[in-house]
Amino acid sequence: MAEAQQNICTCCGAALDPLQPGNRLTGKTRGEWQCSKCSSVDTRLRRLFGTCKIPGVDDFTSDELREFYVSAQDSKGKTGLRLVVRRELKTRLVKRNTNRTRGEWLPLSVWESRGWKKEIVENHLSCVDEQKGLLYNVDVQQSFDDDINEQINEMLRSLSRKPKTVKPDQSLLAFNVRPKPGAASGSAAANAGANADAGGGDDVADDDSESSDSSSSTDGKQGPKQKKASKTKKKAAKEKAKEKEAARKEKSAEKAQAAMKKEKRKKDMAELKAQASTEKKEAAAAKQAADKAAKEKKVANARISNQATKIICKVAPIRLQLAARVADPEFQSESVVVQTRVTSAKAMVDAIYDDAQSKVSSKDAIELEHAAEAVNRVAKEAASALKT
Repeated sequence: MAEAQQNICTCCGAALDPLQPGNRLTGKTRGEWQCSKCSSVDTRLRRLFGTCKIPGVDDFTSDELREFYVSAQDSKGKTGLRLVVRRELKTRLVKRNTNRTRGEWLPLSVWESRGWKKEIVENHLSCVDEQKGLLYNVDVQQSFDDDINEQINEMLRSLSRKPKTVKPDQSLLAFNVRPKPGAASGSAAANAGANADAGGGDDVADDDSESSDSSSSTDGKQGPKQKKASKTKKKAAKEKAKEKEAARKEKSAEKAQAAMKKEKRKKDMAELKAQASTEKKEAAAAKQAADKAAKEKKVANARISNQATKIICKVAPIRLQLAARVADPEFQSESVVVQTRVTSAKAMVDAIYDDAQSKVSSKDAIELEHAAEAVNRVAKEAASALKT
């Protein structure tokens, strides 16, 4: 047996049973259905606004329409339904207005002439225009809340406008007759004129006096329909007052939220400024430390170079003498002790000389390997070796 096709409400998207009372077929060709809850929402919209096709709601997408009907089903009374309609209309208008470009692209001098500080403007977006040069975009917050609320109020007012009902003639209340709008006073006048033309002057006067007495007697008492109308009017006034209070609270909440956003933006800007100031101080301290280290290194290089120059001046003559002694042919005929002593002295002097020579032009501030006492001792030993 083939599985039965599941029917879905085109308004709220809920599954429904076609046989259940209240569910109805709205589109025979496309097989569109509407559940009893969404049908009840349409009825409430007609009673509240005179139509279920609310401007701005009839062009919703399927998802937006589903959210609207689900919210409307959960609303209570006229006030709740009106708030749902206001919220949906506001969402649509806000989405439409948020696509507008915020801020202007202007040169730095223009922003400064408007009272903006240079460092604040430079923290915003910038671009280079071929004709205008460097431009900045300062994101100035623009509030559309007042315009949007005014548009919504105008929409709801246009839907809520109904033709005024004509107050019925008091002379007909005794007979429980409700005249058509605009025709009650005219019909009474016409009847009175017809009776007068028929020649029943005294009778007409008596009838008029009796009707006036009956109408005056009924003025102090209200019939069921008048009581119901008065009750409905009071209820409508209460609903209107509730809606006005709800709108006032909503606007107050929106203003408070805007103030919180502004305060948060101000706080974030202060934190950014504090962070920038801290980074600037840290960079200045790092630069000062680097300059100090470079200066100390320069002084150390000068000191080491001076010491190396003195060592070179001291050991250079001895080094030449040792080299000449080793190169002398007669040196090979001398005793092994003398040769060892001279060769060892020459090696130590060469090491001291090479180390001092490398430190003269070096910029690494590396200390000499041989202290002054060691250099003096090696120099003495070399001089003693040359005398042997």
